[in-house]
Amino acid sequence: MAIAAFALSVLAVFVMPAALAGVVCGHLARHQIRRRGERGDSWALAALIIGYLLIGLTAAGFVLFGGFVATFFGIMAGAG
Repeated sequence: MAIAAFALSVLAVFVMPAALAGVVCGHLARHQIRRRGERGDSWALAALIIGYLLIGLTAAGFVLFGGFVATFFGIMAGAG
């Protein structure tokens, strides 16, 4: 499950909803690894880091885009 979480998080560079799936799978994988004493915690941790980073960058992009749009329409409304 840890490798699947990592793959989903990396796929999120191209398909954003995959980041959410990567984060969820990463948390599930870390829980499973701790409970069963399995290996792969580093893969799950990498998936969580990448997933959360991409989610944060996407949120920041939406905020910046919204600010640009609001500024643009504010300038256009004042020009007319």
